[in-house]
Amino acid sequence: MLDNHPKLKKWIHFLMVHPYSARPRLWARIVLYPFIIKKGKGSFIRRKARLDLIPGRKLIMGYRSVIEDYAIINNGMGDIIIGNRCAVTSRVKLVGPVTLGNMVTIGSGAQITGLTHNFEDVTRPIKDQGVTANRTTVEDDVWIGGNSVIIQGLRIGTHSIVASGSVVTKDVPPYSVVAGNPAKVIKQYNFETKQWESPKKEK
Repeated sequence: MLDNHPKLKKWIHFLMVHPYSARPRLWARIVLYPFIIKKGKGSFIRRKARLDLIPGRKLIMGYRSVIEDYAIINNGMGDIIIGNRCAVTSRVKLVGPVTLGNMVTIGSGAQITGLTHNFEDVTRPIKDQGVTANRTTVEDDVWIGGNSVIIQGLRIGTHSIVASGSVVTKDVPPYSVVAGNPAKVIKQYNFETKQWESPKKEK
């Protein structure tokens, strides 16, 4: 509805968020967050986690999931959906739109984003060109190592591992281990041999 009234939308945004900060004002955090955050049974958010949340988009957590202190959660460009029994550890940054499946663990300092900054117009500062959203999805039972980066629009397959410090720029197949910058598949599970094996090199 507000998208059809840009001036009203801008005014409401000013009331809620400081003009050059992503963090909502104190009144908005107190009054609006109970309507934005949906937590399943046993899930909790540590007191020192930073939540940059706006109405119209959600932060949804399944059961027994946790967001630890100093994590940064931003739903400004899209919902953040966290499944059951997930661990978003200290200093993780999630920028929506992002979906985490069940039993996803994210190591300290990792970043997962669902947006990219526009830069095409060289006559304008990049920070004034806005962003483009593209949902990033992490499927069930994935381990994301500390200080890794997963860029927008990717899908990380079931039961995969992203090694610490990796920069993921392509989809990760299920049952894979990726590492490096840019991240490459270094192991895949072979269901016939029941072993984790190095991928076959192309001739």
